Amino acid sequence: MRGVVVATLLILGFSSAVAQAPSPWLRAPYLGAVGDGVIAISWMTARPVSIDVCYALASTHDATGSWDETLTFEQHQGQGEVWLRGLTAGATYHYQLVAYEGTARYPADIGSFAVPPSEASPFAFLAYGETRLLSDRHRLVADTMAENEPGAAFAVHVGGLVEAPDEAQYANLFWAIASLARSCPYFPVRDHDRFVGGRYYDVFALPVGGGDAAEQWWSLDYGCVHVIGLDSTLTGSGSEAAMAEQVAWLRHDLGRPDLAGRFVLVFSSHPLYSAEAGAVAQALRDAWEQLFRESGVDVVISGGAGGYEHIYHGGIHHLVTAGGGAPFPEDPSPSAAGTVFRRPGVLHYLRLTVVERSLRVEAIPVAWGVENEIVVAPDGRPMDSFTLLGY
Repeated sequence: MRGVVVATLLILGFSSAVAQAPSPWLRAPYLGAVGDGVIAISWMTARPVSIDVCYALASTHDATGSWDETLTFEQHQGQGEVWLRGLTAGATYHYQLVAYEGTARYPADIGSFAVPPSEASPFAFLAYGETRLLSDRHRLVADTMAENEPGAAFAVHVGGLVEAPDEAQYANLFWAIASLARSCPYFPVRDHDRFVGGRYYDVFALPVGGGDAAEQWWSLDYGCVHVIGLDSTLTGSGSEAAMAEQVAWLRHDLGRPDLAGRFVLVFSSHPLYSAEAGAVAQALRDAWEQLFRESGVDVVISGGAGGYEHIYHGGIHHLVTAGGGAPFPEDPSPSAAGTVFRRPGVLHYLRLTVVERSLRVEAIPVAWGVENEIVVAPDGRPMDSFTLLGY
């Protein structure tokens, strides 16, 4: 054992009747919030089982096949979440969950995770959005991310997660991201009122922030990057107080003196600038844009209509990544002023790489929509890229 490790388990009820199955796993283990010496692991089981959570430094497990620590939870059923704390900064770990039912043993696949490093260490992270109903296309994108980006620090989903917050659609979502989220901490920003009444905060272990469950908006530090996830749905009548609370939190978060010299990125479901921008975009600009400029926000990444957009406005790069698998619009709107690059109708994701005080942002195509057919991109070369230099 390295250091002092504390595990906090949160058990969340799951009341839907589920038929008995050979395996009790309804959702294979997947990663959530990651931070200074901490990682969250979530899962769902169909019936009461005992669960071992095993983990070890990757170097130890690779050399010996053994685990440094095993945490046991008896007779667990439904949604579960465990937070491992006191992990070694910059280290890579392997982990595995094993369910027991009588004499039967049900091991889940082994996953990996990296603990945030020092500011000088290189790392990469991912972003994408608009997945919703077409789970096969979503899985193509997610599996490509998992294959092409092993060791990615985390992935942010920027909207269009599911069409409705029911268990069938969440099941399709977790089927699509199973390989990716097993070894890549995965957290979405809050996305419109389709989450209201659902189990959004139960299903995802999100970074700590404010609003509902202290997770409606959030931020995290990873190396020399500060990441902020905002709730862009608070623009309608009746949302004024919540938006004011969020802006006050945002002002305090961006005002931290230790952010000097860090890259600051904001993620939201709705864009401030895009070809499809309307009243919501204007309301978000009114609420956030001046604060973004004053506080040195570098990049704003959002969901939107089907495709990719890169717009440069007021010293900030605005990226729309809407190629996670949702249907593409038939007639894209004209490009917005300030557009640097735009490509409708492409499944894609963003790769963001930090090396020696530079941030490289690349839009990676996965497949093209051609006459209602999907044609896989042959080489994965970036279709758009730019680099920001640190201080």
